[in-house]
Amino acid sequence: MPGEEVRQAKQQLHIIIDAYLKESDIERVLVACDYADLAHDGVTRKSGEPYILHPIAVSCILAHMRLDPETLMAALLHDVIEDTDFSKDDLSEKFGRVVAELVDGVTKLSHSSDKEYNKAASFRKILQATLQDPRVIIIKMADRYHNMTTLEALRPDKRARIAQETFDIFVPMARLVGMNEMADNLEHLCYQNLDLDLFTNVQEALLQTKPKRCQYQTIWETNLADLLHTYQLSGRIKKKNNNIELLRHFVKNEMDLQELTHSHAFEIILQNIADCDRLVEALRENFQVLHFEDHIRRPLPGGNQFLLIKLIGEQTTLSLTIQTELMRKAARFGVVLGENAPQACRSAIQASMQNLNMLIDDECAKTTFNDLLDYLHQEKIWVYTPHGQLHELPQGATVVDFAYSASLFLGNHAVGAKVNGEIRPLSTPLHSGQVVEIITDVLATPNPDWLSFINTQKARRSIQHILRDQDIEEQRLVGQQALNRALKLFHRSIEDLSEADWIDLLQWRHIESKDALFEQIAVGDLLPQLVANHLFAQNQGGDEHTSSRLIQGTDGVDVKYAHCCNPVFGDPIQGHLSRRGLIVHRAHCPNLRHEQHLHPENIMPLQWNLDEVDEVSFTAYLCIDMSMNDEQISDLIYQCRKAKTGVEMVRAQDDHTYVNVVVNNRKQIAKIIRDLRMHFGFPRIERLNAPVNKTERAKVS
Repeated sequence: MPGEEVRQAKQQLHIIIDAYLKESDIERVLVACDYADLAHDGVTRKSGEPYILHPIAVSCILAHMRLDPETLMAALLHDVIEDTDFSKDDLSEKFGRVVAELVDGVTKLSHSSDKEYNKAASFRKILQATLQDPRVIIIKMADRYHNMTTLEALRPDKRARIAQETFDIFVPMARLVGMNEMADNLEHLCYQNLDLDLFTNVQEALLQTKPKRCQYQTIWETNLADLLHTYQLSGRIKKKNNNIELLRHFVKNEMDLQELTHSHAFEIILQNIADCDRLVEALRENFQVLHFEDHIRRPLPGGNQFLLIKLIGEQTTLSLTIQTELMRKAARFGVVLGENAPQACRSAIQASMQNLNMLIDDECAKTTFNDLLDYLHQEKIWVYTPHGQLHELPQGATVVDFAYSASLFLGNHAVGAKVNGEIRPLSTPLHSGQVVEIITDVLATPNPDWLSFINTQKARRSIQHILRDQDIEEQRLVGQQALNRALKLFHRSIEDLSEADWIDLLQWRHIESKDALFEQIAVGDLLPQLVANHLFAQNQGGDEHTSSRLIQGTDGVDVKYAHCCNPVFGDPIQGHLSRRGLIVHRAHCPNLRHEQHLHPENIMPLQWNLDEVDEVSFTAYLCIDMSMNDEQISDLIYQCRKAKTGVEMVRAQDDHTYVNVVVNNRKQIAKIIRDLRMHFGFPRIERLNAPVNKTERAKVS
């Protein structure tokens, strides 16, 4: 009976909170529960169960994490403003301002008939509220988690939509605030609802090999226990349920089923960091080490701290996470711990919150939402001031990006830097773990050249703000000097420009005078390097995809696509300014990284023009880890054509099969890889940088 279900749910909540809350706080939570029950009276979920069971379940999830009474009360009331006639003022009067603000923070907006706008505006509102009180995102995570566990009552298309939204936003957001246990649980549910066939295959493989896996785990556990005893290290060994990690690697095509079922994981919890370091040395002396990462000194998002070491056994590999008890707790709960979290955890979360604050400066909700998605999924680095303050930056960020992240003063007056104690130019790309000290001069001002190599919106906006405030004559002089520097790449100067060159430039930019061109350069509306490339890039012809319309901001510039990495529409990309024109590389191309190290001033961030999504063809190069016979190759070609993917070449060689496929975008590559893996029994399929000849395997990026 519905009444009995609700009574039992309330009783369960009472039992959980009775373990850690005082009597007066328990009473407040139960009053909020009754209030929510009254507000949702008669309302049912899609499953037919009373609606109140959902907020009670959300509150129980948070109670298991020992959240404070206000958070539990807000969880119980989190849908009241949105779905009932009770208002924020009603809640404030009954339960206090804090609870009312928390409930309002997680309440969706529905002021427009545009669903996409409402969704974007709601997420922007949640961001704003989270910056005021992190408990907002904690409640929202618990709400989403319970919703994900009850998707079976929804249509398949709606289940997939909610799962994809959860995977795109809530999983990375949970990791950002250190709630990794919640993120793992959400990610597991996402895979289950997004790709049930793949999920089932992996679960069956793990189940079938469980007896053998347990046997190997026992051997590993015995060896590790002996090692702790030998080196007199006091700690505990815990088998780690790494199913979600294995599933993630498998979905990302980073391992095959054979590797999946021969991989094991343990946690070792020790008393202090010194013991963690001693254990790593002991492991190096007694086992073959495959890989090691130090995330105690270089924390991951959310301040997740541990030492990771991978060992090779006779038939299996072992992934070991080594950390202290507090680090383990912080890695599971992150922001939930509040002031009880380690300093590194709090510092990392604070750095992420500062970056989120930058996203909500824009008044357009949809822009904020798109920026949020980009931020959550971009690769990040963590660098430090000499005083140990952590700053989170996107992969590829430079010294100038760091300077503006640290403070406006440092950015506006930077003239150089020390990176790990060595003098480096402002254009130097940074890497995780580096210590950066900015050298300043109070008379120095931002240079428009900086706009060609910075990677953060904060730096770009700050620089352009200063440049636009300059006197008009000063702007023209600065623009002229910047163009002169850019022309040096082609061994030219402004004095070398002919009248025909100037006419070409003015027509290209649709402006009336040279001064207007200099002004555009000075305020950052036009990169001087692109002006120089427009005039003097040596168009040698013969390259495919030389149209600039696919790349934002490159109209009138000679654009070529690098053959060393063969970018496809949708790939993360960067540009290399050269005398041959603007060369587009995939962001992680080894050749690009080498050039960035030598001449960072010639590297610029690029974005695809998303309006240009018509039938543009690219070739992608795949390597399948199986040698196919003629019948399988014919089947492969059929599968590709069925997926509307062209095939240029298929060749079996040295236990691999190489395929050159013709696609329109990056998503199409991901789809054909997924389809082929499913069809041929889940072999690993890698995308190569370039085609292979008959004797050499191309490198993978």
